Amino acid sequence: MNSPDNNSPVFIIGGSRTGSEMLKTMLSVSPDLDFVDELFLRCPRWLHKDLERNILQNVGSLGADRDLDRLIDFLFSGAPYGWFWSVIDEQLDRDMLRKELERGALDLRSIFAAMMTVHATMRDKSRVGAKFPLHYSFTPLLVKWFPECRLIHTTREPKAVYASQASKYIRNDSNWLEKNWMRFRQFVHINLQVSWTARIHRRYRDLPNYRLVRYEDVIRNPEREMRELCDFLGTEFDDAMLSPKQYGSSFGDIGERKGVDSSSLEKWRDAIGPITAFAMDVSHVRARNLFGY
Repeated sequence: MNSPDNNSPVFIIGGSRTGSEMLKTMLSVSPDLDFVDELFLRCPRWLHKDLERNILQNVGSLGADRDLDRLIDFLFSGAPYGWFWSVIDEQLDRDMLRKELERGALDLRSIFAAMMTVHATMRDKSRVGAKFPLHYSFTPLLVKWFPECRLIHTTREPKAVYASQASKYIRNDSNWLEKNWMRFRQFVHINLQVSWTARIHRRYRDLPNYRLVRYEDVIRNPEREMRELCDFLGTEFDDAMLSPKQYGSSFGDIGERKGVDSSSLEKWRDAIGPITAFAMDVSHVRARNLFGY
């Protein structure tokens, strides 16, 4: 097996419903690149209970008196928040992870690095990475942990993001009040997301290890975007990257289709009203201009 390179990991960062899963699927075709799924290592308290707080409450402080066995038992218990932790036995080998964690200091960064190493080793990949390992507002911490990393920042038209996010969480059996309360919550959430991601872009846009990827550009010209992204990452382009498995749509069941679905660019227009669209546009004039929308 290859020995994964932890010196320059690849991180996909950004907000929800911005095409990150599609991009991760396309890049994972590479024989080199590996991506651990969302880990929720650190999140704002109002959003999710993250792994750091979960470990503190269920295992204790990761200091000199660490209890590695207790930590491993908790990580493989299915209790941490997120899909990855519910299927961790399929994602990581328990004994391999333990050996990695025995190598040095035990903290959140070392746990993350060990998980990426084991995940990549199991898949015979030479380059580690992760999609949304921390909430995007903690990007500075991610860069501090891994100064030589490559950052791929995914973004999308804010109105399309809101439409997708709201559709994802509204149940058909909800009453009028429940549906509108959920729409309001997601409206606030996505407006915060737009502001935060714009701030991230302004902070890192001039760095050589940062690249902004707009969802719409990938959909309209996937080969050009993927070739440029592969050059940025220093990996070889593969035609198979242009036929990703489609899944995760908020607007309906897409079955087993593959490829890049251009119809996704306009579906949001039927999902939100003109007043909502206008409110989002006027709330984020600077951010929209920054991202080219």
